[in-house]
Amino acid sequence: MHIAGILENDRTQEIIDTIKYFLNAVNKKVSFSEYAYRFKNKQLWNDYLSALIQIETEILVIRIKPRDVDEAIRTLPLNTLIVNDYSDWNAICSKNERDLGHLLCQMVVILNSDIIKPSNFSDVEKGRLLFYGFSSDSNITTSSMGEPFENGKFLCCIREGLISANGNIVEPQEFVVNLRNTPGDPYSILAAASFAVLNDVDMNKLNYLQ
Repeated sequence: MHIAGILENDRTQEIIDTIKYFLNAVNKKVSFSEYAYRFKNKQLWNDYLSALIQIETEILVIRIKPRDVDEAIRTLPLNTLIVNDYSDWNAICSKNERDLGHLLCQMVVILNSDIIKPSNFSDVEKGRLLFYGFSSDSNITTSSMGEPFENGKFLCCIREGLISANGNIVEPQEFVVNLRNTPGDPYSILAAASFAVLNDVDMNKLNYLQ
């Protein structure tokens, strides 16, 4: 099971709703939860995972409040962490400065490259980072904010090949997101699309299903 955390802020629900839409459209079974006491107890955590496995959950997404993030990333076996706020990322770095490299080796971190600059990371660290945004450093960006956006569609682009969470190669490509089924905020769409691509959702196939 792929276990992901997403730091909670005013855009979190938009991102979660869009992730849910992308994954449900291709019949990936996903569950959502919030970081809470039961996750700190090993037995309760194992029981919870066992219950999810019984219902064939493929992906678990956990909302994490900023005050809990330091504890959560050390307690949970996270495969992915979605961060879309600079202050949240800065808090993680300041509290885990010595262990940051080790933490990044354990998970893929999805970051907004327009507010958290890729130039701040070493080449080794970048290997565990997936950037989205409008800058040229983004792995996943938009090809156009012109006519497709105005016609209710959002044209996205995977700029460079990447390795998915399951070890598959995802080739550079473009895909269209139908805005009727997603929030209007482009950053929320790109964050959710990054997570979907990381989890082997064929975004071009999804477009045919819309």
